[in-house]
Amino acid sequence: MEIMEIFELSQVSRRTLNYLNLARISVETVNIVNGSADKIMVFNRSCTERVFLIEFLKTPQPVVGQMKVNNIRIDVCSKDAARKIINCNSNQFGYGVVHILAHLNKIFYRMDIALGIEMTTLNAMRGILCYPIFRKCYYMQFRGENETLSNEDCEYLLEKAQPATGITIFCKLSPDFNYKKILHFSRLRVPNLGKMPLEDLKVLDSEIANLGNHQFTETDINEFLHHWIKGNSRKLRRLKLDGFKDTPDWDILLKDIVYTEWNPRERGRYYKSKYTVEVETIDCENGMDFRNKDGELATVVHHLEFLDFLIWNNRFPE
Repeated sequence: MEIMEIFELSQVSRRTLNYLNLARISVETVNIVNGSADKIMVFNRSCTERVFLIEFLKTPQPVVGQMKVNNIRIDVCSKDAARKIINCNSNQFGYGVVHILAHLNKIFYRMDIALGIEMTTLNAMRGILCYPIFRKCYYMQFRGENETLSNEDCEYLLEKAQPATGITIFCKLSPDFNYKKILHFSRLRVPNLGKMPLEDLKVLDSEIANLGNHQFTETDINEFLHHWIKGNSRKLRRLKLDGFKDTPDWDILLKDIVYTEWNPRERGRYYKSKYTVEVETIDCENGMDFRNKDGELATVVHHLEFLDFLIWNNRFPE
């Protein structure tokens, strides 16, 4: 039985809802986005296909029915069983998203939330984010490339949603942004990092960090690599930095570091990095290898416009 069918069946009666709950049906992450489009989406396990969508349409449409969720009724404009879509009007998104999530949480015994907030809608979302259902958030996106994220707004969103795994910040960051507030996330992506100090990079506690539009030079990266070699940043498995369209100056970047070129007997050619669901493969044939004081093997490699610092958990991945 597919997600939309389960959702429809759950509205038949309270007894049916209880039976579904006892069946311990799992669901993949429930994705919520707002802004130019207000949607609740579920994708398949590999995130390659959307399997259910509730969209709150910006242009009002005639009401043709209702859905009953969490003891309230929400007007429905249309249903498309083949495409697995339910359409509602956008004026119901505010309270509708809370009750739909609460209802889904009653159906499925394990449910995570991925939340994408358009920063221009934050004031309207403040009352919604107070509901405890959002504490099931495992990943959060701060959206709005032309918006500037302040310390106050960042702290508010992190406090309300408490994302368990990671965040992406597409916004610009305020000049006084407190980077230390975000450096503990296991997964961290910030395309517009701005002027984060090197000392903050040294306290990065992420496993995978993808940082763009930064101010780090080869000299800064060399200092960070020495910091890692001394046994720091133990959780780190990948640090990806953009801004290297040209090959970096290896003499500066690897100054005073004992390194070797790729040895097929020491490690494989390809490094596999899993961010959340998707797995990225990095060709490390031209990478430079070195170890930290504990013997962990790392590679720094340049590809396209990126510089990747990779630590090998599995030196010979399949």
